[in-house]
Amino acid sequence: MVKFFIYVASSLIILLAIYLSVFEFLLYFFQTSFQGEIKNPLAHSRTWTYLLKQEYVTFIELDVFNIHEKRHLLDVKRVFEKVYTLWIIFFSLSVLILTLFLFQMKEQLKKLLQHIAILGMIFNTFLIVFFLNFLNAFKLLHTFIFADNTWTFPKNSLLIEWFPLLYFKEFFLLFLFFTFIILFLVNPKKHLPHHQKSK
Repeated sequence: MVKFFIYVASSLIILLAIYLSVFEFLLYFFQTSFQGEIKNPLAHSRTWTYLLKQEYVTFIELDVFNIHEKRHLLDVKRVFEKVYTLWIIFFSLSVLILTLFLFQMKEQLKKLLQHIAILGMIFNTFLIVFFLNFLNAFKLLHTFIFADNTWTFPKNSLLIEWFPLLYFKEFFLLFLFFTFIILFLVNPKKHLPHHQKSK
């Protein structure tokens, strides 16, 4: 029972590190929809710099946004900072756990990787179900993270032009794509054994 708990807890920590790593990767390398044309690309670039790289927390200093949009961007920046902190924690724990298994419990490492792959496939299956009702899931997530009436904007808002619902759908699909690839690679059973030819 204790070993099972260790496997599950370790698997969840490493799995969260994988998910957070993919999320952080996409934040830096997928910043606009595949089908979108960026209006005011300089302001768009400075907005991402504000969200991801500016160390001090304050309103974004761009006149293209109204106060309502600036407040939301500040909220988003704070969320990203918390996610980054969680990524550092879980990534560090994952390195520690994998090092421990590699040098002290090497014979159990294969089983740990199997647990990670299985749990990841289960979670990704639930994520696919959420994607089938993406709009409601999107609204629910925003309602949970942000205060009421702080994340809705008119259609002519620059934030809506830069980040339409399509952008978040594509971000989500890329997240699933990369996590499925990683889970496939870590699964020690990904290759079927070769059958020996009968003599």
